Amino acid sequence: MISTQTRRLLVTKGVGNAVRHQPYFEGPPQFNVGLKPIAAVDWLLPDDQADWLTSKNKLIDTLQEDIFVELAGSRPAQFEAAQLIGLACNQTIAKDEAPLLAASRLISDDLVIMENKHDVWTTTACCLCSPTFFSAQHAIGKSLKALHDPVPDGDYQLAARIGRVFTNLTSDTILERHNWTVQWSNARFTPNGAPLRDQAEHASVSEAATHLFLRVERQTIRRLSATGAVLFTIRIRLTPVARLLSDPNQRDAFAHAWQNAPPPIRRYKKWAVLERHVDALLRAPLA
Repeated sequence: MISTQTRRLLVTKGVGNAVRHQPYFEGPPQFNVGLKPIAAVDWLLPDDQADWLTSKNKLIDTLQEDIFVELAGSRPAQFEAAQLIGLACNQTIAKDEAPLLAASRLISDDLVIMENKHDVWTTTACCLCSPTFFSAQHAIGKSLKALHDPVPDGDYQLAARIGRVFTNLTSDTILERHNWTVQWSNARFTPNGAPLRDQAEHASVSEAATHLFLRVERQTIRRLSATGAVLFTIRIRLTPVARLLSDPNQRDAFAHAWQNAPPPIRRYKKWAVLERHVDALLRAPLA
């Protein structure tokens, strides 16, 4: 287990960014709100995944119906979100397509608009080019409760807690959290995880060093002052598990988080087919 003292040493030595962006340093995954305030200057920039933008824009051009969905009446919130993103990136939003889609071209993050409809926070527009095993079509029109139905133990309180955060959030506060999982391949556009799990199930453990990746979601939420909607951003970082395990501190933190994740979490994340691959990498000697 990574002690508090060790975490402090890592931050002192300049590894704070790694701790922040590799949340297994905080222990096994949990289903909690876990949101912390960040400064506005840290909201979208620097975009450390900007290399993805060329491929992302090609995806938008070729699979637009798969990655972007909007409900009627969502354009004002989309426009307000797009203006904030354009201002943060110091770029002009194109006017020849839906505002949220145009804004999505500027940053690596996926974008989701949620609006309070009859006291229910509901997804009214989303552009998902890097979805972690769900799709824009699945998310659109869904309430927070419906989106969190698959959470282990039917934790409806989680959706209620997030809803209260949305309702009480002020426009001058930006909140951030990180989530993580492990996947087979470095694919970003993964609306369905089944093909990846099938590949892992039939692969030899000798392939794990090449194909096993840590997938970290960096999520932010921000209240839009004019429309009252909430803008949800999701930035994906993919790191080869073998690479991070080459560092002793990273290996210890990851091993603790992986091995101590409780069964409901493991089932929810569908890690069963990955167990033997991860275990093989953890047993391998340090380079």
